[in-house]
Amino acid sequence: MNVVTGVVMPAKPKFLEIACKDITVEFRSKSTVSLMILFSLITSMLFSITVPVFYAQEIGSSLLWLIFIFVGMLGYARAFIREVELETLEGLKLAPIHPASILAGKMLYNIVLMLLMEIVVIPIFVGVFNMSIARPIVFLAVLTLGNTAFAITISSLAILIIKSHSKELLLPVIAFPVIFPVVSSTVFALNMAVKGNVYGIESPVKIVISFAAIVLSVAFLTSEYAFTD
Repeated sequence: MNVVTGVVMPAKPKFLEIACKDITVEFRSKSTVSLMILFSLITSMLFSITVPVFYAQEIGSSLLWLIFIFVGMLGYARAFIREVELETLEGLKLAPIHPASILAGKMLYNIVLMLLMEIVVIPIFVGVFNMSIARPIVFLAVLTLGNTAFAITISSLAILIIKSHSKELLLPVIAFPVIFPVVSSTVFALNMAVKGNVYGIESPVKIVISFAAIVLSVAFLTSEYAFTD
């Protein structure tokens, strides 16, 4: 409990403290956010040049999801890699914080990054490809759900490779087979939202939610072992 101006305030949960710390550090340096935004814009421009306009409506949602996968691979693992580079990971291990709280804080930080990317990338991508989305709210909800599951998965896998010498190369090799159910289900649901035929969309959505719940449960249950050298 903290006392501020004579009022007793509840202590902030540890995972929120870690997430707020990472967000503060990132917005001071803007290194990861700038790289992710720049990469997503360049990729959008390249897709707009190489993909014929008459195909954009059919495959636009898949290309958009592909951009978020590439950007996520670049940015989400940085939450842990930064701790290794700054040699602060051992301090986190020694701190009176449960590994599950550290993992939850990193996941929350990555989800915030993901929401920022959506705010920047989606309007630009839709404008560049002149996409017509029949169910925009459903489209945005499905994309956010898929990206959240993706961020949770990458955050969980990043713990396993942070001490590897080739961590930036190893993460995609490990992650792509694992996230395949999320990718395929999200793309299927996004295409349904674009066309406006959302009958049965709950099936791929349930797969994404179930996958995220399973990964989250396994990550929390094994977090203490994952942080052990």
